[in-house]
Amino acid sequence: MRYFPLDEGHWAMSLGVRPLLGQSLVEPDAGQVALKNQLLDRDLGFHYQALPGTEAMQAEVGPILGLSGGLLEVSRQVAEDLLLLREEPDWPLVAGVLCFPNDWCLANKLGLPLLEVHGPVPGFLEAVGAGTLKLLDKLKPERPVWRANWAVKVTDRLDLPPLVNAAFEPVKCEVTAGNAGERCYFRVERQTLSRLPLSGGILFTVRTYVAPLAELDLRERELLTRALRTMPAAMLSYKGIEPFAGPLLEYLARSVSCGVT
Repeated sequence: MRYFPLDEGHWAMSLGVRPLLGQSLVEPDAGQVALKNQLLDRDLGFHYQALPGTEAMQAEVGPILGLSGGLLEVSRQVAEDLLLLREEPDWPLVAGVLCFPNDWCLANKLGLPLLEVHGPVPGFLEAVGAGTLKLLDKLKPERPVWRANWAVKVTDRLDLPPLVNAAFEPVKCEVTAGNAGERCYFRVERQTLSRLPLSGGILFTVRTYVAPLAELDLRERELLTRALRTMPAAMLSYKGIEPFAGPLLEYLARSVSCGVT
């Protein structure tokens, strides 16, 4: 995959933040841009929401990405979801265009402090909560950072708000060691964080990549196997992997032992 965030050999709760080092905040994909615009045209109020008083922050999005327009206008030009955090001690989520979520939606998170946004993630507050706030407090306008998040899904669909995501629950019981390579998908989010120079807020971009497990190379399958085997049960459940973890691991073990590439 273009981005593969597992490199420790075992699962661990970590921010995994790295300097962007001159890489672009956004990566072109005409297909995803077209899909995003279809979703926005179909239900703008669901995918684009903002608290009053955030207009100035939204206007900063265009210049920081080298494009014209504010949050919504720029979002129609890029494949990434775009979210804004306001500079306050608890960094609330105050605006966003979210078309490709993994089991969440703006209506349930808008206005919440960042740690509450991540509240459902098992162990997040204890392991990286304080570090997350410290990272945002110290982020400088000229030094954006990036990280990657991952999941294993039973669909390659990009737009997975809660109701859509839940509709795929029955599919999980159809996963077997024989078909997991084609029925399961490795989903990666490339996330960047940039300080807005005028308001002091944070622009959070999320670009989603999805590929069938069968397309992972041997090393990637080995690392995924180790991560899944060492992941706490609560995290397997939160990520939605628990119902098909058995056949998924069996498939991975077989493909690794056979040296399938």
